[in-house]
Amino acid sequence: MDHLEALDVGDWISFGTAVVAVIAAVISAWQAHIARSSGQKQLELAERVHREQNEPYVIVDIEPYMPTGHPLLMLVIQNIGPTVARNVRISVDRPIETTWGDEAAETLERVLSRPIPMLPPGRRLTYLFDDHERWKTDLPRVYVFTVQAEGPYKEVEPMEYTVDISTWAETLAGERPTLRLEEALDDIATKLGGLVRRYNEVTVPVVREERERQLREVEERRARRVSRAGSRTPPADGEGQAEPPVIPPQQ
Repeated sequence: MDHLEALDVGDWISFGTAVVAVIAAVISAWQAHIARSSGQKQLELAERVHREQNEPYVIVDIEPYMPTGHPLLMLVIQNIGPTVARNVRISVDRPIETTWGDEAAETLERVLSRPIPMLPPGRRLTYLFDDHERWKTDLPRVYVFTVQAEGPYKEVEPMEYTVDISTWAETLAGERPTLRLEEALDDIATKLGGLVRRYNEVTVPVVREERERQLREVEERRARRVSRAGSRTPPADGEGQAEPPVIPPQQ
């Protein structure tokens, strides 16, 4: 206490200044740490976004295909990413079953178990899976596919797809394969029919008037030719000729 009481005002000011400087240094160090941590996280996030934007994206799905009167179900493998997918491996959570029998199921199992060496961007592989009869059976409706692949940055994060084919049963199952095309063609035919009728309403009177004008011109030219030809016709015998002179008799 005696020592503290011995400090004069200047010493107290110096002491306070030192304390403030220490606190400011601590705060600056803490802010710098936060800034470095935040910057590192932002850098890692930017690198992750850049990596994901340039990685292949391989999906597996089951979708309808209707080239005939009844829909078929197709197993689809497609790379919708911007880069080439290499060493693509696909697994499924349960054995494939189909109404087409064991041979068709074994074919699909081989397709899924066989690695795909390369799958370029936009490449789409389709395989027959089943048909509309499946919805009349107790065969599995849900499959879980897991896709592993390699991209420009080596191994891509595995993707898992849960496919429920029962969602198609109430949508396109009863629709004719050409129904939408027929509706579109009918709409086009209706619009074209209206355009043709309007075109005829506008152009037919004009065309008729033009033809009549051309016929009048033809008749006028013919009449002029006949008139000119008539004016050049030679006169008949004795018409338009001067009488011979009279010669007086000689004495």
